Amino acid sequence: MGKFFLAIVIVSLLLLPVFSSLAASNLNLSKSNVNILVYPSDVVSSSQAATILSELESTTQQGQARVNLKLAVNQLLKKHGLITQIKKVIILPADETHSHTRIILLSNPADEAQAIAVTDEGVPAAKPTKGKKTN
Repeated sequence: MGKFFLAIVIVSLLLLPVFSSLAASNLNLSKSNVNILVYPSDVVSSSQAATILSELESTTQQGQARVNLKLAVNQLLKKHGLITQIKKVIILPADETHSHTRIILLSNPADEAQAIAVTDEGVPAAKPTKGKKTN
């Protein structure tokens, strides 16, 4: 009985990463010098995310004193044909614990807590994504 229980525990531990990745939200992360973009990879491609980040960076570096980042993101989503699929945009400014402005695009607003966890550099175990893409 003891060996059988031990075998079950070992198999469960080996299969844990498989089950946790299946239950994970499909969020990816892309990073520039100033911003971090978290996006649903089933809606936004990695090349679209990189282009959006690049365009945001050039917009903010064009000498404009204050750019309405949310408005700029919405304009870029519209430009790239993503405005109808993205249901919520969250802008989290850089602070003492986060060196970058975090921009979160959500196709499902219920993923908000998971998306915020993806951007939390201090809690790697809490990141519920299948993978992290850095550009």
